[in-house]
Amino acid sequence: MEGRSLPMSMVARVRQRRDERGASAVEFGLVLFPMLYLIFALIQYGWYFYAMQSGSSAVGDAARRIAVGNCQTTSQVQGVIYDHLGAATTASSAGGIATTITYDKADGSGPATSPGEIGGSVTVTATFPTLNMHFPFIPVPGGGDVTRTNVARIEDLDSAQGTCS
Repeated sequence: MEGRSLPMSMVARVRQRRDERGASAVEFGLVLFPMLYLIFALIQYGWYFYAMQSGSSAVGDAARRIAVGNCQTTSQVQGVIYDHLGAATTASSAGGIATTITYDKADGSGPATSPGEIGGSVTVTATFPTLNMHFPFIPVPGGGDVTRTNVARIEDLDSAQGTCS
């Protein structure tokens, strides 16, 4: 039995198996990096879109509060927006949210002064930072700053109905 050799077809199969031994590990490595890149990109953009949606909701609520006379100052509006944003912003305080409030006259003839006039409109724009994970080659729109705008028709100028909080 010692002098007996393996047939050629069996030797070829054994050699072929040895040659492919590390192929699956190499293929896994080649597929792993693009897959991780896509996963991290989904996380980053998902967070950015979450911040955009939260910002739209927060700015819309602030504009509605101004429209019914509950908010009178920019700092009050910043506080409302900051409270509504929660984890969607990386601003450390309400002052970290750049907010502009503009009023238009009811007849559309141009800008009005604070607090506007009934029938006119108020435009609230807020820019705030959001989470930027700084993944290489995954750019975040605006460098991670989100800007949202909302317009509301002014219905009341008296803040007796409620508070701005």
